[in-house]
Amino acid sequence: MNLTRKYVTSSAVFAVAISLSLVWSIPSWATTSTPFKHPGAIALDHHGHLWIANQDYFGITEIQASTGKVIRLVNAKADGFIDPSGIAVSGNTVWIVSGSVVDVNGTSNYGMVTELNATTGGLVRTVNLKKYGVTGFSAVSADAQHVWVTADGGEQVVELSNATGKVVRVFRSRQVFGSPISGIATDGSHVWIPSPKPGETGGSGGMVERSAVTGAKIRTITPMEMVVPPGGGNKLPVYLRPRFVTVGAHYIWTANDAGSNGRSVTQINAATGGIVRSIDTAADGFHSSISSINSIVSDGIHVWIVNGSTSTSLGGSWGDSVTELNASNGSLVRVVHLRNGIHSNPVGLVSNGVDVWVTDQGGGANGIGSVIELNALTGVVVRVIGA
Repeated sequence: MNLTRKYVTSSAVFAVAISLSLVWSIPSWATTSTPFKHPGAIALDHHGHLWIANQDYFGITEIQASTGKVIRLVNAKADGFIDPSGIAVSGNTVWIVSGSVVDVNGTSNYGMVTELNATTGGLVRTVNLKKYGVTGFSAVSADAQHVWVTADGGEQVVELSNATGKVVRVFRSRQVFGSPISGIATDGSHVWIPSPKPGETGGSGGMVERSAVTGAKIRTITPMEMVVPPGGGNKLPVYLRPRFVTVGAHYIWTANDAGSNGRSVTQINAATGGIVRSIDTAADGFHSSISSINSIVSDGIHVWIVNGSTSTSLGGSWGDSVTELNASNGSLVRVVHLRNGIHSNPVGLVSNGVDVWVTDQGGGANGIGSVIELNALTGVVVRVIGA
Protein backbone atom coordinates (compact mmCIF):
# COMPACT_ATOMS: atom_id res chain seq x y z
CA MET A 1 0.00 0.00 0.00
CA ASN A 2 1.30 3.44 -0.90
CA LEU A 3 1.40 5.77 2.09
CA THR A 4 2.10 9.40 2.64
CA ARG A 5 2.43 11.40 5.85
CA LYS A 6 0.68 14.57 6.97
CA TYR A 7 3.03 16.55 9.17
CA VAL A 8 2.02 18.09 11.84
CA THR A 9 -3.41 18.04 17.05
CA SER A 10 -21.74 7.91 22.72
CA SER A 11 -22.02 4.65 24.38
CA ALA A 12 -19.28 3.17 26.48
CA VAL A 13 -16.99 0.73 24.72
CA PHE A 14 -13.96 -1.25 25.75
CA ALA A 15 -10.24 -0.54 25.88
CA VAL A 16 -7.74 -3.34 25.48
CA ALA A 17 -4.72 -3.76 27.78
CA ILE A 18 -1.86 -4.98 25.60
CA SER A 19 1.00 -5.73 28.00
CA LEU A 20 2.15 -5.34 31.55
CA SER A 21 5.82 -4.66 30.95
CA LEU A 22 8.13 -3.47 28.22
CA VAL A 23 11.77 -4.06 27.35
CA TRP A 24 13.37 -0.71 26.65
CA SER A 25 15.82 -0.50 23.78
CA ILE A 26 17.52 2.67 22.60
CA PRO A 27 18.32 2.44 18.86
CA SER A 28 21.93 2.95 17.79
CA TRP A 29 21.11 6.24 16.11
CA ALA A 30 19.79 7.60 19.39
CA THR A 31 22.93 6.81 21.36
CA THR A 32 25.42 7.97 18.75
CA SER A 33 23.78 11.13 17.44
CA THR A 34 20.35 12.34 18.47
CA PRO A 35 17.45 10.93 20.48
CA PHE A 36 14.97 12.37 17.99
CA LYS A 37 13.73 11.69 14.52
CA HIS A 38 11.62 14.66 13.34
CA PRO A 39 10.06 15.47 16.74
CA GLY A 40 6.68 17.20 16.79
CA ALA A 41 4.31 17.21 19.75
CA ILE A 42 5.80 17.78 23.21
CA ALA A 43 4.42 17.72 26.77
CA LEU A 44 5.78 18.18 30.31
CA ASP A 45 4.75 15.98 33.26
CA HIS A 46 4.76 16.63 37.01
CA HIS A 47 8.08 14.78 37.39
CA GLY A 48 9.77 17.44 35.28
CA HIS A 49 10.11 15.09 32.32
CA LEU A 50 9.53 16.01 28.68
CA TRP A 51 7.67 13.61 26.39
CA ILE A 52 8.31 14.09 22.68
CA ALA A 53 6.59 12.40 19.73
CA ASN A 54 8.95 11.42 16.89
CA GLN A 55 6.93 11.49 13.71
CA ASP A 56 9.45 9.53 11.63
CA TYR A 57 10.64 7.26 14.41
CA PHE A 58 7.24 5.86 15.37
CA GLY A 59 8.02 6.27 19.06
CA ILE A 60 8.30 8.57 22.06
CA THR A 61 11.40 10.10 23.68
CA GLU A 62 11.36 10.91 27.40
CA ILE A 63 13.89 13.50 28.63
CA GLN A 64 14.76 15.03 31.99
CA ALA A 65 13.86 18.68 31.46
CA SER A 66 16.40 20.09 33.93
CA THR A 67 19.43 18.38 32.35
CA GLY A 68 18.40 17.38 28.83
CA LYS A 69 19.36 13.77 29.60
CA VAL A 70 17.51 11.03 27.73
CA ILE A 71 15.60 8.81 30.16
CA ARG A 72 14.13 6.32 27.69
CA LEU A 73 12.75 5.76 24.24
CA VAL A 74 9.40 4.02 24.04
CA ASN A 75 9.15 2.28 20.69
CA ALA A 76 7.50 -1.08 21.30
CA LYS A 77 5.20 -2.10 18.46
CA ALA A 78 2.59 -3.15 21.00
CA ASP A 79 2.24 0.50 22.03
CA GLY A 80 0.52 1.24 18.74
CA PHE A 81 2.71 4.14 17.63
CA ILE A 82 2.25 4.93 13.96
CA ASP A 83 3.42 8.48 13.31
CA PRO A 84 2.43 9.83 16.76
CA SER A 85 0.93 13.30 16.29
CA GLY A 86 -0.21 14.49 19.71
CA ILE A 87 0.72 14.18 23.41
CA ALA A 88 -1.09 15.26 26.57
CA VAL A 89 -0.19 14.69 30.22
CA SER A 90 -2.66 14.46 33.10
CA GLY A 91 -1.48 13.41 36.54
CA ASN A 92 0.67 10.33 36.15
CA THR A 93 -0.65 9.45 32.72
CA VAL A 94 0.70 10.29 29.27
CA TRP A 95 -1.75 10.10 26.37
CA ILE A 96 -0.50 9.80 22.77
CA VAL A 97 -2.56 9.77 19.59
CA SER A 98 -1.35 8.17 16.35
CA GLY A 99 -2.93 8.10 12.96
CA SER A 100 -1.74 10.91 10.72
CA VAL A 101 -0.29 8.43 8.22
CA VAL A 102 -2.76 8.36 5.34
CA ASP A 103 -3.29 6.59 2.04
CA VAL A 104 -2.53 8.39 -1.20
CA ASN A 105 -6.24 9.15 -1.57
CA GLY A 106 -6.09 11.30 1.56
CA THR A 107 -7.87 8.95 3.96
CA SER A 108 -6.46 7.43 7.12
CA ASN A 109 -6.85 3.79 8.10
CA TYR A 110 -5.25 4.09 11.52
CA GLY A 111 -6.47 5.57 14.78
CA MET A 112 -4.75 4.51 17.97
CA VAL A 113 -4.73 6.15 21.41
CA THR A 114 -1.92 5.00 23.73
CA GLU A 115 -1.80 5.51 27.49
CA LEU A 116 1.58 5.33 29.26
CA ASN A 117 2.55 5.48 32.93
CA ALA A 118 4.51 8.72 33.40
CA THR A 119 6.69 7.23 36.16
CA THR A 120 7.79 4.02 34.44
CA GLY A 121 7.02 4.67 30.78
CA GLY A 122 5.13 1.37 30.84
CA LEU A 123 2.11 0.71 28.67
CA VAL A 124 -1.22 1.03 30.46
CA ARG A 125 -3.50 0.41 27.49
CA THR A 126 -4.18 1.11 23.85
CA VAL A 127 -7.56 2.14 22.48
CA ASN A 128 -8.26 1.45 18.81
CA LEU A 129 -10.79 4.01 17.62
CA LYS A 130 -10.80 2.72 14.06
CA LYS A 131 -13.35 0.18 15.31
CA TYR A 132 -15.71 3.08 15.83
CA GLY A 133 -15.08 4.76 12.52
CA VAL A 134 -12.65 7.36 13.88
CA THR A 135 -9.20 7.73 12.26
CA GLY A 136 -6.80 10.48 11.20
CA PHE A 137 -6.02 11.93 14.64
CA SER A 138 -4.18 15.21 15.01
CA ALA A 139 -4.26 16.31 18.65
CA VAL A 140 -5.17 15.34 22.20
CA SER A 141 -5.92 17.24 25.42
CA ALA A 142 -6.51 15.74 28.86
CA ASP A 143 -7.66 16.71 32.35
CA ALA A 144 -8.35 14.71 35.50
CA GLN A 145 -11.62 13.27 34.15
CA HIS A 146 -11.51 13.44 30.36
CA VAL A 147 -9.32 12.81 27.33
CA TRP A 148 -10.33 14.63 24.15
CA VAL A 149 -9.10 13.63 20.69
CA THR A 150 -9.61 15.43 17.38
CA ALA A 151 -10.07 13.34 14.24
CA ASP A 152 -9.53 15.68 11.32
CA GLY A 153 -10.50 13.42 8.45
CA GLY A 154 -13.91 12.46 9.85
CA GLU A 155 -14.89 15.82 11.34
CA GLN A 156 -15.13 14.04 14.67
CA VAL A 157 -14.14 14.54 18.30
CA VAL A 158 -13.86 11.64 20.74
CA GLU A 159 -14.14 11.84 24.52
CA LEU A 160 -12.45 9.10 26.57
CA SER A 161 -12.52 8.44 30.29
CA ASN A 162 -9.15 9.31 31.84
CA ALA A 163 -9.68 6.59 34.44
CA THR A 164 -10.63 3.68 32.18
CA GLY A 165 -9.75 4.69 28.63
CA LYS A 166 -13.27 3.81 27.52
CA VAL A 167 -15.03 5.91 24.92
CA VAL A 168 -17.64 8.15 26.52
CA ARG A 169 -18.89 10.05 23.46
CA VAL A 170 -18.16 10.52 19.79
CA PHE A 171 -19.20 13.84 18.27
CA ARG A 172 -19.87 13.55 14.55
CA SER A 173 -20.78 17.14 13.85
CA ARG A 174 -20.84 19.25 10.73
CA GLN A 175 -17.92 21.25 11.98
CA VAL A 176 -15.26 21.09 9.25
CA PHE A 177 -11.64 20.60 10.23
CA GLY A 178 -10.40 20.58 6.63
CA SER A 179 -6.75 20.18 7.57
CA PRO A 180 -4.32 17.44 8.55
CA ILE A 181 -3.61 19.33 11.78
CA SER A 182 -6.07 20.88 14.22
CA GLY A 183 -5.69 21.43 17.95
CA ILE A 184 -7.87 20.97 21.01
CA ALA A 185 -7.75 22.25 24.61
CA THR A 186 -9.62 21.60 27.85
CA ASP A 187 -9.52 23.07 31.35
CA GLY A 188 -11.63 20.31 32.90
CA SER A 189 -14.89 22.25 32.68
CA HIS A 190 -14.90 23.18 29.01
CA VAL A 191 -13.29 21.95 25.83
CA TRP A 192 -12.47 24.10 22.78
CA ILE A 193 -12.13 22.67 19.26
CA PRO A 194 -10.93 25.04 16.50
CA SER A 195 -11.84 24.60 12.85
CA PRO A 196 -9.66 26.23 10.17
CA LYS A 197 -12.41 25.99 7.53
CA PRO A 198 -15.86 27.60 7.52
CA GLY A 199 -18.76 25.24 8.02
CA GLU A 200 -20.29 23.46 5.06
CA THR A 201 -23.86 22.25 4.49
CA GLY A 202 -25.08 24.34 7.36
CA GLY A 203 -22.21 23.56 9.72
CA SER A 204 -20.62 26.21 11.92
CA GLY A 205 -17.23 27.73 11.24
CA GLY A 206 -14.96 28.90 14.01
CA MET A 207 -14.14 27.36 17.37
CA VAL A 208 -16.73 25.16 19.09
CA GLU A 209 -16.90 25.31 22.89
CA ARG A 210 -18.44 22.33 24.68
CA SER A 211 -19.10 21.40 28.29
CA ALA A 212 -16.46 18.91 29.35
CA VAL A 213 -18.96 17.45 31.82
CA THR A 214 -21.97 16.88 29.58
CA GLY A 215 -20.49 17.28 26.11
CA ALA A 216 -23.21 19.78 25.25
CA LYS A 217 -22.31 22.53 22.82
CA ILE A 218 -22.13 25.93 24.54
CA ARG A 219 -21.30 28.24 21.65
CA THR A 220 -19.40 28.71 18.43
CA ILE A 221 -16.79 31.47 18.54
CA THR A 222 -15.84 32.82 15.11
CA PRO A 223 -12.65 34.92 15.05
CA MET A 224 -13.13 37.65 12.43
CA GLU A 225 -11.14 40.69 11.36
CA MET A 226 -12.01 43.72 9.24
CA VAL A 227 -9.48 43.82 6.40
CA VAL A 228 -9.07 46.14 3.41
CA PRO A 229 -9.34 44.05 0.18
CA PRO A 230 -6.15 43.73 -1.94
CA GLY A 231 -7.62 46.14 -4.50
CA GLY A 232 -8.52 48.72 -1.87
CA GLY A 233 -11.89 49.97 -0.73
CA ASN A 234 -13.89 49.48 2.44
CA LYS A 235 -12.83 46.93 5.03
CA LEU A 236 -14.55 43.57 4.82
CA PRO A 237 -14.92 40.86 7.46
CA VAL A 238 -12.41 38.03 7.06
CA TYR A 239 -12.73 34.64 8.78
CA LEU A 240 -9.37 34.04 10.49
CA ARG A 241 -9.51 30.22 10.34
CA PRO A 242 -8.45 29.17 13.88
CA ARG A 243 -6.26 26.06 13.87
CA PHE A 244 -4.70 25.75 17.35
CA VAL A 245 -5.93 26.75 20.80
CA THR A 246 -4.55 27.15 24.32
CA VAL A 247 -6.18 27.98 27.66
CA GLY A 248 -4.71 30.61 29.99
CA ALA A 249 -5.89 32.00 33.33
CA HIS A 250 -8.71 34.15 31.92
CA TYR A 251 -8.36 33.92 28.17
CA ILE A 252 -8.47 31.49 25.29
CA TRP A 253 -5.89 32.04 22.56
CA THR A 254 -6.16 30.74 19.02
CA ALA A 255 -3.44 30.56 16.35
CA ASN A 256 -5.10 31.33 13.03
CA ASP A 257 -4.34 30.60 9.40
CA ALA A 258 -5.46 34.05 8.22
CA GLY A 259 -4.89 37.70 9.09
CA SER A 260 -3.77 41.02 7.63
CA ASN A 261 -0.14 39.84 7.47
CA GLY A 262 -0.80 36.20 6.65
CA ARG A 263 -1.36 34.63 10.10
CA SER A 264 -2.80 35.91 13.36
CA VAL A 265 -3.59 35.21 17.02
CA THR A 266 -6.97 35.87 18.65
CA GLN A 267 -7.50 36.58 22.35
CA ILE A 268 -10.91 35.43 23.65
CA ASN A 269 -12.61 35.96 27.02
CA ALA A 270 -12.90 32.44 28.46
CA ALA A 271 -15.98 33.26 30.54
CA THR A 272 -18.08 34.94 27.86
CA GLY A 273 -16.62 33.75 24.57
CA GLY A 274 -16.24 37.38 23.51
CA ILE A 275 -13.34 38.25 21.23
CA VAL A 276 -10.97 40.66 22.99
CA ARG A 277 -8.56 41.40 20.14
CA SER A 278 -6.84 40.11 17.03
CA ILE A 279 -3.04 40.35 16.87
CA ASP A 280 -1.34 40.22 13.48
CA THR A 281 1.09 43.08 12.99
CA ALA A 282 4.20 42.39 10.91
CA ALA A 283 6.35 42.87 14.03
CA ASP A 284 4.69 39.90 15.70
CA GLY A 285 6.31 37.55 13.21
CA PHE A 286 3.10 35.78 12.20
CA HIS A 287 3.86 36.26 8.51
CA SER A 288 5.33 32.75 8.58
CA SER A 289 3.59 29.43 8.76
CA ILE A 290 1.88 28.46 12.01
CA SER A 291 2.01 24.79 11.16
CA SER A 292 2.78 22.81 14.27
CA ILE A 293 0.90 20.55 16.66
CA ASN A 294 1.50 22.56 19.83
CA SER A 295 2.00 25.88 18.09
CA ILE A 296 0.58 28.07 20.87
CA VAL A 297 0.75 27.77 24.69
CA SER A 298 -0.06 30.06 27.61
CA ASP A 299 0.59 29.92 31.34
CA GLY A 300 -1.61 32.94 32.10
CA ILE A 301 1.35 35.34 32.08
CA HIS A 302 3.02 34.56 28.74
CA VAL A 303 1.74 33.33 25.40
CA TRP A 304 4.23 31.65 23.05
CA ILE A 305 3.61 30.93 19.38
CA VAL A 306 5.80 28.82 17.08
CA ASN A 307 6.32 30.23 13.59
CA GLY A 308 7.46 27.44 11.28
CA SER A 309 9.66 27.75 8.23
CA THR A 310 8.13 29.26 5.08
CA SER A 311 10.04 29.69 1.80
CA THR A 312 9.79 32.95 -0.12
CA SER A 313 9.74 33.69 -3.83
CA LEU A 314 13.20 35.25 -3.48
CA GLY A 315 14.74 32.00 -2.32
CA GLY A 316 14.97 32.82 1.39
CA SER A 317 12.62 31.94 4.22
CA TRP A 318 10.57 33.57 6.94
CA GLY A 319 9.74 32.15 10.30
CA ASP A 320 11.90 29.73 12.24
CA SER A 321 11.01 31.74 15.32
CA VAL A 322 9.02 31.87 18.55
CA THR A 323 6.83 34.87 19.34
CA GLU A 324 6.12 35.82 22.96
CA LEU A 325 3.06 37.92 23.86
CA ASN A 326 1.85 39.43 27.11
CA ALA A 327 -1.07 37.23 28.22
CA SER A 328 -2.97 40.18 29.71
CA ASN A 329 -3.02 42.67 26.85
CA GLY A 330 -1.62 40.75 23.88
CA SER A 331 1.31 43.13 23.44
CA LEU A 332 4.48 41.86 21.81
CA VAL A 333 7.27 40.96 24.26
CA ARG A 334 9.81 39.54 21.79
CA VAL A 335 10.41 37.39 18.76
CA VAL A 336 13.16 34.79 19.23
CA HIS A 337 14.72 33.96 15.85
CA LEU A 338 16.04 30.42 15.47
CA ARG A 339 17.16 30.62 11.87
CA ASN A 340 20.71 29.23 11.72
CA GLY A 341 22.58 26.00 11.09
CA ILE A 342 21.39 24.29 14.27
CA HIS A 343 17.71 25.25 14.35
CA SER A 344 15.74 25.14 11.14
CA ASN A 345 12.11 24.07 11.53
CA PRO A 346 10.50 24.66 14.95
CA VAL A 347 7.22 22.80 15.37
CA GLY A 348 5.86 22.24 18.90
CA LEU A 349 6.42 23.84 22.28
CA VAL A 350 5.66 23.54 25.96
CA SER A 351 6.50 25.74 28.97
CA ASN A 352 6.49 25.70 32.75
CA GLY A 353 6.72 29.50 32.98
CA VAL A 354 10.47 29.39 33.68
CA ASP A 355 11.67 27.64 30.54
CA VAL A 356 10.23 27.00 27.09
CA TRP A 357 11.05 23.87 25.11
CA VAL A 358 10.65 23.89 21.34
CA THR A 359 10.83 20.85 19.08
CA ASP A 360 12.75 21.38 15.84
CA GLN A 361 12.16 18.83 13.09
CA GLY A 362 15.10 19.92 10.96
CA GLY A 363 17.71 20.74 13.58
CA GLY A 364 20.23 18.75 15.54
CA ALA A 365 23.54 17.17 14.63
CA ASN A 366 22.15 15.15 11.73
CA GLY A 367 19.32 17.44 10.68
CA ILE A 368 16.61 15.07 11.90
CA GLY A 369 15.57 16.89 15.03
CA SER A 370 16.39 18.55 18.33
CA VAL A 371 14.73 20.22 21.30
CA ILE A 372 15.64 23.86 21.99
CA GLU A 373 15.35 25.12 25.56
CA LEU A 374 14.72 28.86 26.00
CA ASN A 375 14.73 30.99 29.14
CA ALA A 376 11.11 32.15 29.45
CA LEU A 377 12.12 35.51 30.95
CA THR A 378 14.81 36.47 28.44
CA GLY A 379 14.22 34.31 25.36
CA VAL A 380 17.89 33.28 25.42
CA VAL A 381 18.72 29.74 24.26
CA VAL A 382 19.75 27.69 27.31
CA ARG A 383 20.66 24.47 25.49
CA VAL A 384 19.96 22.46 22.39
CA ILE A 385 19.23 18.81 23.14
CA GLY A 386 20.40 16.63 20.26
CA ALA A 387 22.78 19.19 18.75
